[in-house]
Order: sequence, then C-alpha cells, then structure tokens
Amino acid sequence: MSERGGQPPPKKRRTNDRQRSKSADLTVNNEYEDVVEKLKGADKESAVKAAKKLKQMLSNAAKIGGFVAHRRNLEDLVSVFSRETALLGTSMYHEDIHRYSISILANCCYIDKTTSTGNQIRRASRSFLDQAVRIFESTTSNIEIRVATCRLIGNLCNNKELVTSWLSSNTILFDRIALLLESTNENIVTQCLRIFLFLSNHSFTRVKRLL
Repeated sequence: MSERGGQPPPKKRRTNDRQRSKSADLTVNNEYEDVVEKLKGADKESAVKAAKKLKQMLSNAAKIGGFVAHRRNLEDLVSVFSRETALLGTSMYHEDIHRYSISILANCCYIDKTTSTGNQIRRASRSFLDQAVRIFESTTSNIEIRVATCRLIGNLCNNKELVTSWLSSNTILFDRIALLLESTNENIVTQCLRIFLFLSNHSFTRVKRLL
C-alpha cells in the first residue's frame, strides 16, 4: 500500500505545444535571437541581410527544429510577415523581406509534420489566413510572393488536423486559391494543385465543390 493510503498515484499532466515551447524558451540557448531582432528592425537594408542570413542558417531539419523550439522566433517571424502584408501597395513595403519571411515559414511548416508549428503561427496571428487572402487579392503582390504563399498554405494543408481545426474555417482562402488555377504561371498552378491534392486526401468535402 502506498503512503497515499491506497489511492492511485496522481495523473501526470499532459504538456501541450505551448507549454513545451515555453519550456524550451527557458532552457535552450536561442542562437537565432540576434538575427531575428535585425530582421524585425526598422533598418530595411539590415533586415534584408538578416533575412537572407536566417534562411541560410536554417539549412536542415535540425536547425529548423532548434529555431521553432523557441516560441518567440516564430512569433517574431510571423509579425514580420504580417507587417509586410499590411504594407502591400505602399511605399514602405519591402518585397524581399516579405518573400524571405514567407519562405522561412513555409520551410518550418514543411519540416514539422505535426500541428505544433502551425498552431504556433495561428496563435501568433489570429488573422494569418486573412492575410494570405490579402496577398492573393492584391493587385500589387508579385507572382513570386503568391507562389511562396501557396507553398506555405500547402505545407500547412499537409496536416489533416490543421485543415479540420483551422484552415477549413476560412473558405474565402480556398476560393481565392481556386481562382489562381487559371493563372498562366506554371509554378503557382502547381502549388495550387498541391493544396487541393492534400485537401482531397484529407476528404475535405469543399474540394468537390471547388474543382
């Protein structure tokens, strides 16, 4: 009989994504902190250099895993993405910074096959999917930005749980992606088809109405 008088041992508390991320923030050195700070900064020239350096630093799955282990890294990267998306069509917009932020986010989502990175992005910006819609609807967004955004959305769609719990709530997003299938750009059509293939594999019923 245990010291608790025969009572069963207390159940272990389940650790969610946010708790694991917070724990990692406190215990693991963040080698990306300085470069991310420069990426966020007002000096656009330094920010572009930082964005390029960050992408080079995240050269493999292990590096990306270390990057996303720190919740703050993804939060800051999403904030850069959100800022540049909001600046589309203005003189303050910087296409290179925007493209790098999207590309790095896409790489992170590609490597992480769980819901962790996607959920961190969702928490960092509740309007993230609406911002993607803005990119697709904008008459000033470069085709490369749209291709990169489609790749990012596609990587998120690779996870069925993210589709059902988050992505499927924004039907306008998939309407806009469907319209991009009419593009003459082969790269963007390929990325759009990839998205709908993932959705079809997940038995997402809206695909049948879109295609």
